[in-house]
Amino acid sequence: MDGSLEKSNVWAFYPLMIVPGIVLLLAPSTVETIMEFFGFRESLGGLLQVSYFTGGVVGILLITRMMQKYTVKQIALSQVVLLSVSLLAASFSPWYPLLLAFMLVAGFANGILIAFPGVYVTGVSGEHSHGPQNVLYSFFALGVVTGPLLSSLIINDDPAMWRWAFRAPALLIIPLAVPAALVTFRKLKGVRALSRDTMRGVLDYNRGLFYGLLGALVLYIAAESAASMWLITFLEEEHGLSGSSAHWALTGMWIGIVAGRLACGWLTKRVDPFRVLVFLVAASGVTLLVAPLAGLPAALVLYPLLGLFYSGVYPILIGYASWFPPDLNSTVFTVFVAAGAAGGAVLPYLVGLVNQFAGLVIGMSSISLALFGVLGCLFWLKEHVLDSSPGWADAREERALSPEDA
Repeated sequence: MDGSLEKSNVWAFYPLMIVPGIVLLLAPSTVETIMEFFGFRESLGGLLQVSYFTGGVVGILLITRMMQKYTVKQIALSQVVLLSVSLLAASFSPWYPLLLAFMLVAGFANGILIAFPGVYVTGVSGEHSHGPQNVLYSFFALGVVTGPLLSSLIINDDPAMWRWAFRAPALLIIPLAVPAALVTFRKLKGVRALSRDTMRGVLDYNRGLFYGLLGALVLYIAAESAASMWLITFLEEEHGLSGSSAHWALTGMWIGIVAGRLACGWLTKRVDPFRVLVFLVAASGVTLLVAPLAGLPAALVLYPLLGLFYSGVYPILIGYASWFPPDLNSTVFTVFVAAGAAGGAVLPYLVGLVNQFAGLVIGMSSISLALFGVLGCLFWLKEHVLDSSPGWADAREERALSPEDA
């Protein structure tokens, strides 16, 4: 496999990734306003994110089948159109159930737009995908940073303006998709569609690695989504911040993620990615536990710090999909991302229930349990899988023979 990214035109996905990032936090950025507009509480508000992630799971699971029939460009551009149309339709919804239905469709398209460029990077860069994945998802995180600010500026304490918060990314994605429409992408050959036989091949190759990474990704995405979903509500109701100030706090968390991913793209070329991963997960868990218990000034520092710790976890985890054979790694990647989206659908809703019945402090602190679960998955992986895998052994041998280490 040719590992050169220059001829693969990965760069054309960079601007396109910004809008899926905006849409990822569209529900968290608008849920407080939508609850006020339609007149309900947190338990129903959590369904907005459930609908989004449920659609995302379905879309992501269909990626490998789409790759059997369509080109890279056709897949990307068709989902751009679907996302734009569904968000515009959602913005005109007169009833909340109809809004949830359109969010399901938007989640379908957005899930593909988030995951498919990562599948492409895995296909063209192989075992060296940790760094490129961090760069690619830095642009995605840039969109996530922009999203809460954009929603705050548009809504500006007017509940009816949530509709324009949906319309803005629907319109913005069209010019940002132009580079992807103009370039030629490399054809990914030998990709096997997601099926029972393909999954049997994955499990036969390395069952422990697959299940360990799957568990880690489900728990991490659940924690990231839950923190993003309820941070604004927590700061407004528990600490009395204004809507615009709370949006800035969420933006600060994602600025930390952007900066951290750029740093991790450099760091993972020089330090064993697994060591970086363990540190980031442990630090994230502790920060999530402590931040809701701290006072307001400390919370405004801890949540951006949480973003810095969150930053490299997702790209490094999905980078391990490249440890599977080339005909299987696209399937592994899509299953990983889909499973993560499933976690993102469930935990924010459960945290919403805890927030409503046990209080916001307990609800926000409880998210840390998911990160400690990720940490458990990582220690299991290192002891039972990574140390005995061919890729891990080769990396250790390379480091042992390197003249720089002599």
